[in-house]
Amino acid sequence: MAKLGREARKRRGRAPKVAAIDEVAAALQNKSGFVLANNKGLTLAQATALRKKLREQKVTVKVIKNTLLRKAMEKAGQNHEPIKHLLSYETVIAIGEDPVTPAKLLIEFVKDNEKLEIKGGMLDGKALDKAQVDALSKLPGREELLARMLGSMMSPIQNTVYALNQTVAKVVYAVDAHRRKLEGAA
Repeated sequence: MAKLGREARKRRGRAPKVAAIDEVAAALQNKSGFVLANNKGLTLAQATALRKKLREQKVTVKVIKNTLLRKAMEKAGQNHEPIKHLLSYETVIAIGEDPVTPAKLLIEFVKDNEKLEIKGGMLDGKALDKAQVDALSKLPGREELLARMLGSMMSPIQNTVYALNQTVAKVVYAVDAHRRKLEGAA
């Protein structure tokens, strides 16, 4: 029976590893950062909840061996040297459209589940430690920044409309007051 197991592993060969490398490399393309974590001790239910939460926010999450992560980073054109010291045990990598979203979600998840440990991350080619990932998670996300920018752009227009409306309203109030005055005199 044991021989059958070894034969089955031989047949699988490199295909799953190459697929994992390609998947992570594609996710890393044109991304400015990611977060690394150690999931040692997470139950299946906890891991499933984490994956669901991350996928809802369009964050790619993958559990990958460190050697495969290095190869994926090389394939994506990123240097793995700055995070070399973070690559121990099995690694969970979370990659989002912006680096703030995965950091926020993982830090939030860690508050409830101590078994997940944030190792660090990478932002614009520089390594981040756990404290820096925590600080990154406190920044506003992409959606919030876009909403703030749109609000700032709309503010002058709204103020102009309000000012014009008040000018017209003053004329209407003056005409109405004159009408009441004339009705009162008659």
